[in-house]
Amino acid sequence: MATKIISIILSIIMTIMTSIFPGFVWPGTETMEVGEFLEQVGCAFGYQVPQTGETYFGLEPGDEYYDAVAAAAEYDVLVDYDVIDATEEADTEFVATILVNAAGLEIDETAEIANAADFANISKVSTAVVNGIIPVEDDGTVSVAAMSVNDITAAIAVAVGLRFVPEDVVDDFELVDGVKEVEAYAVEDDTVVLDADADIVAGDVFVTDDAAFKAEAVEVVDGQKVVTASDVAVDEVIEKIDYEGTTDVNFSTAKIIDGNGEVISEGLFDTEGLSAEQIDNIIHGLLLTIGNISFSIGDFDIDAEATKTGFDFSIATSPVDGVRVTKDYSLSNLSVDAKADVNIKTLSFNEVYLNASYDLVDKTTIAGSYYKEFGEEVKTEGEKLEAGKVFNDLVNKYILSEFDSTSIKLFTVVVPLGTTPLTFNFDIMLNINVNGRMTITVVSEEFHGVSIINNKLSKVNDSKVIDRVVDIYGEFEIKLGLGVGFGLFGYTIVDVDVWGGIGAWVEATARFVDENGNPVFQSTYAVPVDYLAEVAAGMDFEGDIQISGHADIYGILEVGVGNNSVLSLVGLCKTWTIYDRSNGTFASFEFEV
Repeated sequence: MATKIISIILSIIMTIMTSIFPGFVWPGTETMEVGEFLEQVGCAFGYQVPQTGETYFGLEPGDEYYDAVAAAAEYDVLVDYDVIDATEEADTEFVATILVNAAGLEIDETAEIANAADFANISKVSTAVVNGIIPVEDDGTVSVAAMSVNDITAAIAVAVGLRFVPEDVVDDFELVDGVKEVEAYAVEDDTVVLDADADIVAGDVFVTDDAAFKAEAVEVVDGQKVVTASDVAVDEVIEKIDYEGTTDVNFSTAKIIDGNGEVISEGLFDTEGLSAEQIDNIIHGLLLTIGNISFSIGDFDIDAEATKTGFDFSIATSPVDGVRVTKDYSLSNLSVDAKADVNIKTLSFNEVYLNASYDLVDKTTIAGSYYKEFGEEVKTEGEKLEAGKVFNDLVNKYILSEFDSTSIKLFTVVVPLGTTPLTFNFDIMLNINVNGRMTITVVSEEFHGVSIINNKLSKVNDSKVIDRVVDIYGEFEIKLGLGVGFGLFGYTIVDVDVWGGIGAWVEATARFVDENGNPVFQSTYAVPVDYLAEVAAGMDFEGDIQISGHADIYGILEVGVGNNSVLSLVGLCKTWTIYDRSNGTFASFEFEV
């Protein structure tokens, strides 16, 4: 009770002090400088630092906070200010104004703020209050003081969540004048077969449900028009795109193509005129069709199953003789928020969002032994240890061996957006580089995407690990890639590639002790512990060989934007390494074998 009374008294004193002295901060409350706040905003919203070398608000390249202020200025979050002092404490009004701009919120002046007259930019303070970025005190006022670090961090988190919330679905596009829409009966290589009445002549540009072509030659064969067609540039087909909405991906209704290019399921693209019961029956049939998918790509064997809520798949391979790697993934609750206000003709990306969220269960199992690969040499070359020479020779043979990284595309999934030709395209990829023996399971929630406003690019990332189980001896990196594209007529307008996974770096130590317990030889190697133990086991040594190891387990996250879409035409291509071993180590182990 005494503690509660003291807290109440302190609260009253702080209220009095802040009302008498605007800007007063209670001693001991940690605040944040304007420049530091802008650094956090830039990080949270994925801003890129301009390479112009210009002066921003009196700051020159190399000055403290220059990057943060320059990026904020370039992304138009400082438009309300002619002068700022990056070393001042960030107060409520500044935080509110910057975050309203960063989140792109519409101005809402409906908040009832008792001390509204204390703010020069009350419209944006009100907007921040309405949207939950800035709190209102019990007496109806909003603090004018410098905000605490914790409150600023919370405000940024709210603003990031508000950056794009789809409103009513908009799905509109405009073709370039003269482009014709037709229904294709068949498309094979460079030939498109149309109805005989189709208004297509040589030189025309036309679109079908999911592709665009230019007619090079047209002839009538057996009552149908056979068009010799060629590819056509996107800006000759599409004038503008205006889309906004959220799509929950149902893999059972999507078109699925395996890594060999074979169509596993045509999907359910046209639901016009179908009843709910008919759609359910079709979906049930599709699920039966794609309920047990098996195929191989090179040395990889893939088994998969599509469900209404997700996609489960398993990949197995042998990177070296005697070792078997199996990856099990369960990808579920995949949802995409998107907005595309784009003028393709002028290559103006006015406002673009493409964010994919999903749940992922990731299990890696590596079984087997390097004995089959190196064990025979251990047996035949084993001899009495001479200063570790034979041991070193065998270990070095391993170190010099090649364990190549392999990348494969497992699936392409095409998801229709309503009854329009607009689609989301998903490429599911795998990159694997392993040597060792382990089992590791990671469950995570992922949210990754891109934001473009007025041709300025920023990234969106949020990853939450829910659970993990680790048992490891070897070194490895395995990454799952999810490429998300927003497209029309076969063109990808905006794309985001996310590579996420787990890596392990292992260092093993061998310590040789003679029969009297005296150390004879000790050496440390960046090799799998199980291999080091197998080499040691094959040695003819009168004494004890002690094998121990250290492993760092780290997350991997790489994000690429614009590498496979129209974004590349305007130079909006960027790849970020968010996490790797240098900054993403989440667990370390010491163990003995």
